[in-house]
Amino acid sequence: MVFCFTDMLQTKHLLSPDFALVFRALPGLYLLLSPDLVILDATERYAQTSNFAIGDVVGKHILDTFPDNPDESNSLAKQDLEASLRHVLQHKEAHTMPVLRFDVPLAQGGGFRKMFWRTVNIPLLNSEGEIVYILHETQDITSHMLQERISQQNSQWIDMLSDSLHAVAWEYDILGDDLIWGKGLQELFGYTPEEMVGDAWDKCVHPDDLKAVRQSMADALAAGEKFWTGEYRLKKANGTYAHVLDQSYIVYNEQGKAIRTFGSMIDISESKRLKKDLQESDARFRHLLENLPHMASTADADGKTLYFNDNWYSYTGMKPGQTDGWVHVVHPDDSSDALISWHEAAREGHSHEMELRIRNAADGAYRTFLRRSVPMFDVAGKVKLWICTYTDIEDQRQSLKRVWPKDQQLKKILELSPVQLCLLEGPEHICSYVTPGIYHLYGNRNYLGHPAHEIWPELLPLGFNDLLDQVYQQGDTVQINEFMTKVDPIGGDGKAHEAYFNFKYQPFAENGSTTGILISALEVTELVEAKKKAEQLANELRQR
Repeated sequence: MVFCFTDMLQTKHLLSPDFALVFRALPGLYLLLSPDLVILDATERYAQTSNFAIGDVVGKHILDTFPDNPDESNSLAKQDLEASLRHVLQHKEAHTMPVLRFDVPLAQGGGFRKMFWRTVNIPLLNSEGEIVYILHETQDITSHMLQERISQQNSQWIDMLSDSLHAVAWEYDILGDDLIWGKGLQELFGYTPEEMVGDAWDKCVHPDDLKAVRQSMADALAAGEKFWTGEYRLKKANGTYAHVLDQSYIVYNEQGKAIRTFGSMIDISESKRLKKDLQESDARFRHLLENLPHMASTADADGKTLYFNDNWYSYTGMKPGQTDGWVHVVHPDDSSDALISWHEAAREGHSHEMELRIRNAADGAYRTFLRRSVPMFDVAGKVKLWICTYTDIEDQRQSLKRVWPKDQQLKKILELSPVQLCLLEGPEHICSYVTPGIYHLYGNRNYLGHPAHEIWPELLPLGFNDLLDQVYQQGDTVQINEFMTKVDPIGGDGKAHEAYFNFKYQPFAENGSTTGILISALEVTELVEAKKKAEQLANELRQR
């Protein structure tokens, strides 16, 4: 897709002070480049995410703007970025880059934070068809990549959830041609792992399904897909066929060659009708995804909508020019929260994000969008305009669900568990995983992708960072019992409360070396209070 802003470019509105004010306030992560690849402007959100000041990068070549990471990950990313920009200049067409890793410097303490990005470079042409500017748009998908990594690394959780789902986990070493089966193979299908080696799986797949399944796997590998899903009939040991849903995650090496797959096979014989409904729904969602437009709106200082772009009207079916009544295209279960949280943000004047489902007028189906709203301020510091964008995240949500169909059971088990877990990675103690209970104890803080000292600043005076360094550097396991701390639970009265926990800090190792710290926390407040009451009662009895 190529964008043409002829009138805007000819009158130079693009670089006017008013345009710069609007451009910097956009909710997305954007850079505006000249054809010489010099940065002309950047959005505030881009600067905040990448930890730089806009004034420090304007006027610099984009490849000379960001610091190099000693592990060379940034150098590789710069090579890919340069190739993409050269493609845009040569062909005058937008170019979407593959997902790349580009680390940004930490705001405090030095070092770099590992981050992943999805980026597209878009040429802006004048009326003669010449490139005048390049719009560099990117998305921070670090949390999504961390979630994928969690799904790969936790084989014990996979086995646990396989038991609860009556599924069979499997792992295939492509280079070594070695197939490993998890628990449940014999229970569900009647085979021992020793029987399902070599070409045994091929012989068990129904002859009418084998060719299609094989071709589907080959297509996924050829396209570099990370996920593969297949449905086929598998012959059980008793001679009957079971309908199975087989899903796998594909791991590639640095050269892009597939080296290993992790999969899960579920017997869905009893849910064929439901499976058909889900297939039809998934096909409809994919069709919509290919045709979904980008939507945006503006609102006044009080939150009243002033404008929707054409893409909004095309998608929702609202009458062109209509700005009131937009809540009627929001899912009934989301509309109340959408209105309340939006008016609260407008009243407080702070940036606002929320997920909501919006109805497509084409078929009445709902898709999940991330609505980002940022305020524009006047010279007096008062909000004069809101800019809102709507990003379709339905595909991302569905892809995460398809990584392992057992994630919901895992979340349920972890929610019911009295022990809460937190995984911190690297010497900077970057959080890569927390159980849901952590949110209930400490509220909606930014956990994933952030260092521990930013997540729990109130613990720093107690030597929290020193303790983490000791566990990580020396490999010691530290147990702290009946430690009193203050927590701010979700749904509480807004005040921190005293609670007692048994904490355990233990090194988390991969391939024989420590890569992080696993923190477990068990609340023992009731036990401590009971002991105190017992001691008080004993003292009273002795006095009597």
